[in-house]
Amino acid sequence: MILSIRSRGIKTTAVRAFSKVKRKLLGKRYYEQIFYNDSIIHLAFYPTGGLGDYIISKSVLEEILEMADCKVTVFCDKPAFAKAIYRDVASEIKAYEVYDSEFYKYDLALNVEHFIHVDSFKEKKLCVLSQELAKRISYICDNWDKLYVDIDRQCWRERIQFERCRISRLDRWTELRMGKAFDIASKKVSIPMDKDAKSKWDKNLGNIRYITINYGADAMVPGKKQLKLWNKEYYEELIKLIHAADMNIEIVQLGGKDSEKIKGVDRYIFGESIEYAKYVLKGSLCHIDCEGGLVHLATQFGTKCIVIFGPTPKHMYAYEQNINLVNEECNGCMGLHEDWAYECYMGYKMAECINSIRAKRVLEELEKVIHENVKMLNK
Repeated sequence: MILSIRSRGIKTTAVRAFSKVKRKLLGKRYYEQIFYNDSIIHLAFYPTGGLGDYIISKSVLEEILEMADCKVTVFCDKPAFAKAIYRDVASEIKAYEVYDSEFYKYDLALNVEHFIHVDSFKEKKLCVLSQELAKRISYICDNWDKLYVDIDRQCWRERIQFERCRISRLDRWTELRMGKAFDIASKKVSIPMDKDAKSKWDKNLGNIRYITINYGADAMVPGKKQLKLWNKEYYEELIKLIHAADMNIEIVQLGGKDSEKIKGVDRYIFGESIEYAKYVLKGSLCHIDCEGGLVHLATQFGTKCIVIFGPTPKHMYAYEQNINLVNEECNGCMGLHEDWAYECYMGYKMAECINSIRAKRVLEELEKVIHENVKMLNK
């Protein structure tokens, strides 16, 4: 079952409350007990959110692995995403449902969202195996009250965090520094690739000049479209403009098996594996989308994206190397109310933020990207 924004927030709060009660009942000594008497750090890592969040959270894990020898177990509610992003560093991938009953056994257990929650920390063992890592985790624990936004409602907690980041000039990546705990020096992580998927891409798209588009986002509420989706009619208008401009490129639409088709697209790649989608995005001349997981994935491969922003705050989720289009007068209302993803805060049926960006403007930006690609090829 797919959880709504509200039910996800309630679930997260409930899990946190239950963990606090259990800690009190079992006592500090129980949580300090060492379950793995060996010379390696057993790390439970629980990233939350969607594909983009999994990618961003991996920056924390990679930094930890540079400091210490760890055996990593990744807990998740999206196994396909976890495997696609974490299989090169994880010894095991488990369902998130068992995290709350197992995290205390690990030498270190981290739950990562906009904040890094330290659920288990066997300090003595970590001090022996990695003083540097122990120091950084201790910093988070010692400064938690300053670092965390202690508000039960997820939307308002995140909204306050976004404003903190705006003032501090942080973004979705660098907020995970947790003050001075981590460096998060770049917005690049390792993405494991599948050779079989590459062979399939070579056969189908390897000799074609193409761009990719996506018309979709996480179905947080089944049957409802998020406000951040660009208007379908605008996409169709854009497709007509691209064909009329005679750019000598094909248009490939990516999506799930039940995605809506955009008229005029040359190729539809629906319901394929994430592994294949990686190569499709990597080989794309440009990816056009709203803010979402495929933008984060494409950017990891160096594919320039044209990103149409709506309620999602640009200062948090934009990449400098992409073309980020936004209505400067009305944007970034994420978290102002519970149903921000589906209901415009200003009451518009068609949200002005996303629908003020027209097809002609996107075409102008795309022509620049294609022109740059041609110049690079001719060098």
